[in-house]
Amino acid sequence: MSGRTAPSLPARWTGSARPLFVGRRAELAALEQLWTAVTAGARQVAFLGGEPGAGKSRLLAEFCGVLHARGATVLLGTCAAEFGPPYQPFVEPVEALLAGAADPAGPLSRLAGRGAADTPGPDTRRELYDAAVDAVRELAASGPVVLALEDVHWAGPAGLQLLAHLVERTAECPVLVLATHRTTAPERSPALTGTIAQLYRLDGVRRVDLAGLATEEIAEYLAAEARLSPHRARVTAALLRDRTGGNPFLLRELVREAAGRGNAPDTVSTTPLSVRDMVAARLTRLTDPERQTLELTAVVGEEADLTTVLAVSAWGPDTTLAALDTAVEFGLLESGGPAFRFPHSLARQAVLDLMPATRRAREHLRVAAVLEASGVPSDRRTQRLAHHYAQGAVLGHADQAVHHLTEAARAASRDLAHEDAARWFEQAAALCGDDAPRRAELLLAAAGATLLAGDATRARTLFDTVAGGSHGRIRLEAAIGFEAASWRPGLPGGRAVELLTGALREVPADPADPLYVRGLAGLGRALAFTGATEQAGVLGRRSLEMARALGDDGLLAATLQASLWNGLRPTDASAKLARATELSQLARRTGDLGHLGPAAFWRAAISYQRGEPQGVADAYEDELYMASATGEPYFEYVAGCIRYGRQFAAGDLAGAGATCAALLELGESFGTDDTEGSSAVQTFMVRRETGAVAAVRSLVSGQESPEAHWAPGLLALYTELGLDVPAGRVLRWLLEGRLDRYADSAQWPCVLAFLVEGALHLHDDAALQALRPRLAEYAGVNLVAGQFVAVFGSADRYLGALDSRLGRPAAEEQLAAALEMDTRMDASVHRAQSLVALAAHLRRVGAAPRRAGELVEEARDLAQGLGLRRVLAALGPAAAPMAVPSRRTPRPAGLTAREEEVLRLVGAGLLNREISARLVISENTVANHVRAILAKTGAGNRTQAAMYAAAHGLLEGSDRGQ
Repeated sequence: MSGRTAPSLPARWTGSARPLFVGRRAELAALEQLWTAVTAGARQVAFLGGEPGAGKSRLLAEFCGVLHARGATVLLGTCAAEFGPPYQPFVEPVEALLAGAADPAGPLSRLAGRGAADTPGPDTRRELYDAAVDAVRELAASGPVVLALEDVHWAGPAGLQLLAHLVERTAECPVLVLATHRTTAPERSPALTGTIAQLYRLDGVRRVDLAGLATEEIAEYLAAEARLSPHRARVTAALLRDRTGGNPFLLRELVREAAGRGNAPDTVSTTPLSVRDMVAARLTRLTDPERQTLELTAVVGEEADLTTVLAVSAWGPDTTLAALDTAVEFGLLESGGPAFRFPHSLARQAVLDLMPATRRAREHLRVAAVLEASGVPSDRRTQRLAHHYAQGAVLGHADQAVHHLTEAARAASRDLAHEDAARWFEQAAALCGDDAPRRAELLLAAAGATLLAGDATRARTLFDTVAGGSHGRIRLEAAIGFEAASWRPGLPGGRAVELLTGALREVPADPADPLYVRGLAGLGRALAFTGATEQAGVLGRRSLEMARALGDDGLLAATLQASLWNGLRPTDASAKLARATELSQLARRTGDLGHLGPAAFWRAAISYQRGEPQGVADAYEDELYMASATGEPYFEYVAGCIRYGRQFAAGDLAGAGATCAALLELGESFGTDDTEGSSAVQTFMVRRETGAVAAVRSLVSGQESPEAHWAPGLLALYTELGLDVPAGRVLRWLLEGRLDRYADSAQWPCVLAFLVEGALHLHDDAALQALRPRLAEYAGVNLVAGQFVAVFGSADRYLGALDSRLGRPAAEEQLAAALEMDTRMDASVHRAQSLVALAAHLRRVGAAPRRAGELVEEARDLAQGLGLRRVLAALGPAAAPMAVPSRRTPRPAGLTAREEEVLRLVGAGLLNREISARLVISENTVANHVRAILAKTGAGNRTQAAMYAAAHGLLEGSDRGQ
């Protein structure tokens, strides 16, 4: 985009009619600090919050005007309250970026709604978001860029996801993002609140909340705007501060209202109390043509183009133009080129609220008729038609509203704006009247889009509604959808079994019917989630045979996916891996990436179980790819779980903890399908390795009921806290015939590990004898529970420790095998644990002290470097220095282990994005490490840091530490 001309500022920001700007010195100073950081090359973000009328847009305009004068490229994006495009507020900035793009028809154009393809390709979402990031990066390469985003409380989930994607991937670009938003109900957006919380953890992201203007600032405004004397301005300012709370918009309108009545601003006692009152008072001073033209302008939209207003107006062009001029003179409209807009959305909403409902509906239909008769077809035109026909549906135009709402929803689906699609499908269904089949069809589409958006709870409600009110094939489709919305959050399959069983009775049992086969496959998976794994396996194999016989790749993929979900016992692993691999290949061949996520998870889980780290890494990349390409939050969650498992095993406990927090936050967005239980286990696993579990000791009585809690987790907590009597009580309770309730669950490996740990801690040989046959099933593989809820490393470590305690001869061989597995997996945490277990065994059997001492030294070195307090506690106090010399030298410049690792990759020429992918940490975290490295080593840039790495033997081929 080199050589492109920077866009000019909007006319409403530069016109002579813009309101006077006073005060906000502290806010401007804060923004200037951010700008200083931007000019130094660091991305900065400010969320400008406040109540409606607080002056957020005015502050944005003022500061952006200053930066534009300094040579910055300013891109403005806005959000509409009514039926805005899916990717607002980025539509307008993208339009500006496309003006200088080499390929204006590339993926970036889809964000602007320029003729999306009929179906999204496999890379659609990744291409959309990455194209936007690349365009901003390229533009910023030639100078600082300001993204000014207005009213992001009206942005949809797709736009907010794009905002987060861009902020996370521009950490080292001279980009300033300024986003205004309302902080008060009802506009306060939970989705935006979540996005701000997600981004607030990053460097360079802050909130700037605008309070009301102070009395002296109001006095400054009155002296300049109303030309009051300084004394009179101060007195009046105190009155107006009490009446308006310092709200700049209300203040301006009160002053305008007083001036319109020919009064001074200090006649505040007669001034209306609300914007609606003020607007109503001004409307009474308008003639019928003037008032109706103003009302029509409000109906047209947030920004009404003159062409549309003239075409729809019932009055002649001269009368309409004169009416618009009068509205501008009265301060009810602002003119900006060929378009008109209200001075604030509050004023527009007041005009709409004051219109009779039937007149408002008629005006919407007149606008729709003009739009339909003119203009080039586009997604944005379809969205506007849908809005206007929907608002006029009460006057007999529901069919047109349903048509355009459906088309708008389909377009949103093609661009992966699933939340918008679901909302518009539901809105269309509500307008279907007595057409029950059409309503059911639209509700099914809404449910499918809702599920893709990650709201499985709402999707189940919609699917259940359709299933309960339909028959035959529609009922079966709804039952299949309900089951699909149930397995993702891991819900019990009882209701899905009930719906599918009833629906399957209403269709012929025809093996050549794809819908019947899909229903059968779904029933198998639902049964698996009730614990009926044997019956589930039978139905899974049967549906697979039918699908293969039909030769339908899509059907085969669906049945393969359903057949995977019935536990992960080692004896099943080979067959499941074959299915998961075949499913991955099918997903890529057909372009249906909805199947790649489940396949990737099972490949990751089985690869981890079998000790194949490259398989885990490849599957993780596929999971990330699928989540990015489809926009499904569920698979973003699954990818995060795999990342957590890899970080934990590698010893990046800080990274694993941060991932836990992010997963908990993401899980909370799934509605009632929260993931709090899984997050609790993940967090416990991190905290016990870092010695942080002791902090909850005061909250644990030791009298907790195993029936009221997840008993295996309660046992693990008691064990970790050294509460031996309560631990023994829960261990016995579990062993008294209650283990089978856990044996078919995905958490069984975790249950086994916690029980064996508890029995070893308590020296309970009888319990260990009882557990050994169950544990022996996992000999030679790693233990992983659920969706990487917990990873324990090699089961042979547990078997070896158990056999060592029981005096069985194979203990040393098993512990050596565990150590080999941990090394192969590059699992530092588990390697340290295996070293401890092997050293303890050698001491127990009286082996040479030197060998045990070497193992202890290596374990201590690992534990100290990674902060493994649990391992250090197991090792006991450090002995006097041993004769065996250390094989490691101190890290230079006080670098941490992670900083040394990052420096090595910087020296190898990798960019932050590449380092992020290699180490499975965020790009922002990499940037933090790089800054710390530069500070500690005294390097001025990455090149000097690389030279430092080479000089200290940190690069490939060096002899350091050999």
